[in-house]
Amino acid sequence: MRVLVCTDGSKYANKAVKFAAQFAKNCGADLTILHVIKDVASHRELPTYPGFISEKERAETIVSRAKAMVEKVNKDITCHEKIACGPISSEIARIAEVERFDGIIMGTKGTSGLRRMLIGSVAEDVIRHAHCTVTVVR
Repeated sequence: MRVLVCTDGSKYANKAVKFAAQFAKNCGADLTILHVIKDVASHRELPTYPGFISEKERAETIVSRAKAMVEKVNKDITCHEKIACGPISSEIARIAEVERFDGIIMGTKGTSGLRRMLIGSVAEDVIRHAHCTVTVVR
């Protein structure tokens, strides 16, 4: 079984990572930790812009912290790291489908703040568009 756990480094995402690690330990699942760098209509987010390097470094830090959380649960869990760039919810659903994950685990709330209130949460969008089971951790 292959499980995709999504994180943005927030409190709820960290809870989802811990839940996913325990799930993987109990079920023998392989985990992939995913962080998506949000794609906005701004030159600031493009990979050629120097500011993108800091976004990538931030993403690497978030993913490595999540991996350390998984290792605290059990060092024997097969754990992969992935960083993507694009519209967050559609990128999560796309990766899950293309890479044939059996499930997605994510937190109820992230760092999206006002954006979440205006257009709906990332978790809700992923639930609507994912091809597989989505577990939302509170």
